[in-house]
Amino acid sequence: MEFKNVYVINCVEETIPHASSIKENIEEERRLFYVGITRAIDNLYLFSPRSRKGQFKDVSRFIIEGKLNDMPVDTYGYEIGNKVAHRTYGIGEIAGFDENDKDKIKLKFDDGVFRSFSLKILVDNNLISKC
Repeated sequence: MEFKNVYVINCVEETIPHASSIKENIEEERRLFYVGITRAIDNLYLFSPRSRKGQFKDVSRFIIEGKLNDMPVDTYGYEIGNKVAHRTYGIGEIAGFDENDKDKIKLKFDDGVFRSFSLKILVDNNLISKC
């Protein structure tokens, strides 16, 4: 069974893998994580909160081992400096991509205002095009 979108929340140590499984069942935890992330057809969202229940948490070892946090994000051919037309805000220029979230794009519009968007949402909904 596969799904268009898969969301895995709380990808932090002691949750994924669970604290009680780290010593004895780590391979089973790894297998279950693998099965979960390979069910995504189009989009895989992994959430790793910095803190949970008031305590700081480390990113799950499975994300680090699989280098999932280093995967390139599709920029759909857009580059810094490209002139674009936004369906609502008009003509603008790509000012940059967020260093921590490459899907987040920063646009400077002709009125001088900077706005940030999810590039994927803009592209998927035909809200942006190159000039």
